[in-house]
Amino acid sequence: MVTDDEANPTPIKSALHLWQKVTLSIEKDILQRRLSPGDRLPSEEELAKHLDVHRNTVRRALEVLEEKGLVRIEHGHGSFVQERVISHPLSSRKFLPLILKGLDRVGREDVLESATIRPTKEITAALKLSKAQYVRRVDLRTVVDNNPIMVSSVYFPLPRFHGIDQAIAETQSVPDGLKRLGVDDFIRYESRITTGQASRSDATLLAQSRSQPVLQVKNIITDGASRPILFSVIRMSARWIELVVRYNDM
Repeated sequence: MVTDDEANPTPIKSALHLWQKVTLSIEKDILQRRLSPGDRLPSEEELAKHLDVHRNTVRRALEVLEEKGLVRIEHGHGSFVQERVISHPLSSRKFLPLILKGLDRVGREDVLESATIRPTKEITAALKLSKAQYVRRVDLRTVVDNNPIMVSSVYFPLPRFHGIDQAIAETQSVPDGLKRLGVDDFIRYESRITTGQASRSDATLLAQSRSQPVLQVKNIITDGASRPILFSVIRMSARWIELVVRYNDM
């Protein structure tokens, strides 16, 4: 098989020119928003045909774009425009809606469904409930810049938080929904972080394949009087968000 390099009498100069041309062409489409974050690029074969170059030249250009952080390559699935990753500090008082405001990015929390349920042992322990207490479960999807980045199951103790699902639906924010019910101060007491494979339903809600990992974070949040006010199980798309843990000993 004859490649671009072999067919040209000045192989080094020509090869450099060709992959740079392809790199700049794709980069221009990304920077000028003709390709949006998360968009799947045409296949190597399609790009090669469109740009009139060899497939190996396209592959080299995509590797360079991946090194520059503009493209991510998923072997077996294709190449995608790299998403604008959100750095989410895990601190006692920093919550995603406030972080997004600081980054000038548009986010909302959509209520998918809610129900009053009997809590599991884990939820009972986390919220320090009596055996007779129930909780309100609110299932949410968080969307940032019109991209789904996480799905959550959030549990609120009853009867204190009757109406929390409606408050969240109207404000599109858990912190703002809590404020409507009289909680102005909330503190992250504990976070447990694991990784895993998305369930079929979570993958659909996050618009990703099941082969892509999710970060699972279990949070206990308290009010200013140190009373637990919610327990959440959050599944975050690793494409869109990174968790940052900062320490105060430096």
